[in-house]
Amino acid sequence: MRESEEWLTNEEMICRADRVTRLDWLATITPNAEYLTFPGGLTAKYLFDETRYSFVYGQFLASILLGFAFIEMTLAAWFHMSGRDDLDRVNVSKLLSEAKMAGWLTEEEHSRIEAIRRVRNPAVHFRAPLAEDSIEYRAFSEHEHTYSVIEKDARAVVAAVMHMLGRNAV
Repeated sequence: MRESEEWLTNEEMICRADRVTRLDWLATITPNAEYLTFPGGLTAKYLFDETRYSFVYGQFLASILLGFAFIEMTLAAWFHMSGRDDLDRVNVSKLLSEAKMAGWLTEEEHSRIEAIRRVRNPAVHFRAPLAEDSIEYRAFSEHEHTYSVIEKDARAVVAAVMHMLGRNAV
């Protein structure tokens, strides 16, 4: 067996139980519907699939980024389908406020997505060491390991993705 094959075999053996646990959790929050639709098209579908796959395989930063991209693309697609082409390329804060004003997001949904936007930002935009919104600072102040904070954030994003998917389910 080649060294790369040995590494994969060992990695699968060590991580399998955690992956099964995460997959089971995903099954409990996946919308129970006959058809799942993706207003953002195939790219949105791929974002959704890769969010789930990344989460199951413990790639939590990828889950956060891909999942939030799915949410943003879905919101933009809703507006585009309603004739609001002026929102095709605006930032997500504008999409969120417009969706709330249009009644497409409840106050709770808006707050939840806004909260995950705030945890996503330090993962994609530089923060000075121990800036108050940095992942490291949050881990320190919550007495958690950094990766535990990232996993918790990923769970919140994945839950919001599944909720958004459920809004489009038939």
